Formats: sequence, structure tokens, C-alpha cells
Amino acid sequence: MKNMKRRYANEVKGDYLQERIEYNDFKGYVCFIKLKNVEKPLIVYNGKEYNCIKDENYEWLEIYPDNEKYALTIMFDNNQNIIEWYFDISQKTGIENGIPFEDDLYLDMIITPKGEEIILDEDELIEALNNGDITKEDFDSAYQTLNYLENKYVNNFEELKNFTNYLYNKFKNKSV
Repeated sequence: MKNMKRRYANEVKGDYLQERIEYNDFKGYVCFIKLKNVEKPLIVYNGKEYNCIKDENYEWLEIYPDNEKYALTIMFDNNQNIIEWYFDISQKTGIENGIPFEDDLYLDMIITPKGEEIILDEDELIEALNNGDITKEDFDSAYQTLNYLENKYVNNFEELKNFTNYLYNKFKNKSV
């Protein structure tokens, strides 16, 4: 079985802050990154439209909840407008050498600023199962996590926006 891609919170170039947060039912790590020294903008297609998600002075909040199987990146443009909420469904999340990480399980979900849900990379998840790169349990877990995220955030979009505002306001005036 192939190892999943482990992604660390501090992989993106920029000013980086990390803090342990407890807010309502959330407990985990939140990392604030103000992107710096971006060589060229990163423009991606989300299944509906093209968006620039990475450019100079863009800001990301990376969220790693305790005991959950996802990481969330909230991306802001240089005018502090939300570009998207990007959920990486994970086999696991954790802390290594003091830095949050997630083991990517292929399946991803985006929530747009209008509250629309977009599911990405289902084909990669199916291919990983068919190739033996993940187990049937991993495959089922990815969809269980997706259903959980839909109920928690897509169906409670106002709560997601409130959580985002709380976190953004907590970090925006802190110096790096």
C-alpha cells in the first residue's frame, strides 16, 4: 500500500502564526499564513469556475481539529474577501515536531462564498481504492467524513461564516 501524501501547515511560504483554539465545539490548531514571495499566482478550476487561490499578500487560515479526519483551509484574497473554504478529507490529522499535519485521503470539498458545495477528486479516491493504495475502510471513512462536513458546514453555512469571522479577527491584528 502506498503512503498518503502528508501535508504540513507550514509548507506555504509566508508569515506564519499558529495557535491552539477552543471555540464552541471546536478544539484544535489554527494556523494563519500571510503569503509572501509568491513566484506566480496559482489559478485553479474548482469544477465550476477558475479562481486565484494563491498570490502575494493573500491570507490562509489552516484549521486542524482534534480527533477529526479533515483539515480546512480558508483562503482570502489581498482584499480580505473569502475565496473559498477548502476541506481536505484525511486519513488522519495530528502534530509532528509541533506542526499540524494531515494525511490526504484524496476526496475534497469546497464551499464557495455563496454557500455552494463542490466535491472534488472522487475519481482519485476510487482509483486509489482500485489500485490498493487505500483500504475499503479508508474509502468508506472518506465518505463518512464528507457526510459529516456537509451536515456540519454546508447545512449550517451561517455557523461556518461566524467561525471564520471569529478566527480571522483573532489573527488579523497579530504581528508575525
